Amino acid sequence: MREGRGWLRIGVLGFVGMILAIQEKGAKVARQYPFTRVGGGFVIQLRQFDAEKKPMEKVPVLRVVLTGGPCGGKSTSMSHIAERMQGMGFQVYRVPETASLLLGSGVSVQGSTVEQLVVLQEGILRVMMALEDAVFAIARASGRPAIVIADRGTMDASAYMPAGAWTALLDEHGWTTPWLRDRRYEAVIHLVTAADGAEAFYTTENNAVRTETPELARMLDRKVRDAWVGHPCLRVIDNSTDFQEKVQRVVAAVCNVVGMPAPQKVDRKFLLARGTQPKSLPVHFQELEIDQTYLTSPAGAKARIQRRGERGSYVYTHKMKRTTTDGKRVEVEYPLSGREYIAMLAESDPRRTTLKKIRRVFLWKNHYFEWDTYLEPERHRHIEMLKVEVPSLLSPLELPPFLQVESEVTGFESYRGATMSLLEDARPSGSFDVIGT
Repeated sequence: MREGRGWLRIGVLGFVGMILAIQEKGAKVARQYPFTRVGGGFVIQLRQFDAEKKPMEKVPVLRVVLTGGPCGGKSTSMSHIAERMQGMGFQVYRVPETASLLLGSGVSVQGSTVEQLVVLQEGILRVMMALEDAVFAIARASGRPAIVIADRGTMDASAYMPAGAWTALLDEHGWTTPWLRDRRYEAVIHLVTAADGAEAFYTTENNAVRTETPELARMLDRKVRDAWVGHPCLRVIDNSTDFQEKVQRVVAAVCNVVGMPAPQKVDRKFLLARGTQPKSLPVHFQELEIDQTYLTSPAGAKARIQRRGERGSYVYTHKMKRTTTDGKRVEVEYPLSGREYIAMLAESDPRRTTLKKIRRVFLWKNHYFEWDTYLEPERHRHIEMLKVEVPSLLSPLELPPFLQVESEVTGFESYRGATMSLLEDARPSGSFDVIGT
């Protein structure tokens, strides 16, 4: 028995060591590469990738988090997503819920002190990132386009511990919110708990470690949802339909993210009255600093780089936009390192200046709103713009009543970023005379 236990111990340690080794190796090669984006999603041209002809690091791997409150339908949705994506030529990898793995092994939170709870969440977070990075490295090594679906993500941990403890945990490890929230995943799909809108179907029987009452489930759902506010691709799937349709909406959201057949989405834009104070917002919001610089681009295309973050922690991206002959908007977007971003500033379009703005992102009626306050150039300092992504221009939309909307400017060339960045002598005559500002 002793030999058996010793062998088991060595085996477990060896497995953990393997994960950490893969994680370390994956950290060196797990860079993200361009995805072609159509509308609100990424399109991966599968026929362009051949495992025998393309080096491993050129194969795209997309990471998607399924999150939400208890009993939201993540497990069922994950199976449907896997079936759909495999049918489209993707390798599908699933990262199990780390908390369930640990809690199912005998770990208990009952009667835990704050200090013990922090240790538990730190353990969950470290194992979660090790598993995700290991699976990501394996997916990259497969030589095929792949999607990694994670059952919960890094920011979920913040919903299960006091805010001060979460901040202390970040400081202790040198982590930042933008790094944990924005850089690890291409998309976040939040499934609202059945306890909010489908109470008759809420149950804890399908998960041995789930003990939450409906009231606690609703509270945790809101905290988890708020934790992800600020991610550039957050989607909320509520219980406004039956469960089967809810699962199909989740699949459609993932299809839209990867650019596969799904309803296209459009951006609606609104000018806001000046003088609204962000602190008066009655909803949870995240405030971000954004610098957007347009580059010299080929005819028929627009390229820009962006710095996005908060409190000195930033992520950097490069995006190329063009319109196809059939009128579809196509985007190619990929992340940059800080050094690459600085280097690409040298390619900035001499006819344009950098747009600087403060963006506040928040959820209202399960729509993800972006409120931009322009800081530079000086002539745009009076502009406050609200943007939201909707399935179509005819889709019903309830604007937040706590913001005063003056007019809609959806589709106005004058309020496109590329036009707003033009220097005075490069602006077309009357470019801001379309409506009063």
